[in-house]
Amino acid sequence: MKHLLALILLFSCFINSTSASELENPIPLPPLTLEMADGSQLKTAELLCTPYILHFWATWCPYCKKLQPGLEKIHQKYKRHGLRVIGVSFREDDDATPQQSLINRGHHFKTAIKADLIAQQLGVKGTPTTLFINKQGQVIWLTTTSDPDDKKLHDNAAKLVSD
Repeated sequence: MKHLLALILLFSCFINSTSASELENPIPLPPLTLEMADGSQLKTAELLCTPYILHFWATWCPYCKKLQPGLEKIHQKYKRHGLRVIGVSFREDDDATPQQSLINRGHHFKTAIKADLIAQQLGVKGTPTTLFINKQGQVIWLTTTSDPDDKKLHDNAAKLVSD
């Protein structure tokens, strides 16, 4: 519970003050169960020993649409090193089809759907918000950038696979 409160406080301060945050001390991500678009569940506890990126987004968000080609490049470049990019769709209209939207945009990473409660629990207020999680299940970096060419996106992805 203390980790969840720390994340909420961190995200609240972060979202209100900056577009990216280098974390001096990584913060453990609490266990989450994501409902994937294909009907399966993904438990973050099962991702220990796997680096991954959680990209909070919505189909209607123009900034998410702008960022996603950069995340797709990261996905393609580092998937052979075990890095996963996972979309986390929230604040959607009832008729939204997030996975199909990604496919239509030419992206191959999977997405969770109807994740409003998870976003709320973590203090994620806006889209896009992207978390970089290391093999130990700790958030090492988070950003609200929409720049697909942001050097820090690529640097932190490389860091995830080198740790």
